[in-house]
Amino acid sequence: MAERRGGGCTSILSVLLVMGLVISMVVYLSPGLDFGNVRRTVYSDRSAGVPGSGGEGYTFMQVTSRDRPVTWGCEAQIEVEVNPAGAPEGYADLVASAVSRVNEASGFTFVVTGETDDREFEGRQRGPVLIGWADEEEVPDLAGPTAGLGGASYVVGPGGDARAVGGMVVLDTEMRGGWLRGLDEEVVLVHELVHVLGLGHSEEADALMAAENSGQDAFTEADLAGLEALQEAACA
Repeated sequence: MAERRGGGCTSILSVLLVMGLVISMVVYLSPGLDFGNVRRTVYSDRSAGVPGSGGEGYTFMQVTSRDRPVTWGCEAQIEVEVNPAGAPEGYADLVASAVSRVNEASGFTFVVTGETDDREFEGRQRGPVLIGWADEEEVPDLAGPTAGLGGASYVVGPGGDARAVGGMVVLDTEMRGGWLRGLDEEVVLVHELVHVLGLGHSEEADALMAAENSGQDAFTEADLAGLEALQEAACA
């Protein structure tokens, strides 16, 4: 949720900037190819959404060659592990609340399975979604006003269909201090988890999935329409 749009320094303390995952993995699978022999392509995309994809008020993080959104399987239990290093006090309740909000709104099911010392925020492959906290020294794309990153890794089959198989969310440990004091960390986490599901940024300023957030904390009709489209694609 996080390009730096607009100019000047007007009300900068009130502007929450969160970035969609800037490094996503595409793992191409051919018939009979096991996951240990994959060919991996990494791309960089600061727009957090494919221009022109989606519908009114929403975009998708990635689409297939058939213009279908890339998301998780129908009725998938999306496992989540939390690395608590650098996390704020009460992080477990924060994660539980954010996951509950996303599950209720989306129809997908994130399941927190426990904690981990894993800190592989970039280059993730198949496995649990990792939630953690870091600074810009560890994750350079957290530099500046970016408050969080989130997205999924996915596999593409020989027919062109794709499914998410892993992902990550990393929140900036400096988000609660300095000039970014007072941001709603749960809203940031909700936003990034929705990126993990496959929804990109919205151009509607009041959408929770807008690239810049200056106070919105609830899903709009556009956000919900995008989540519904992901669910339809997952279960088609």
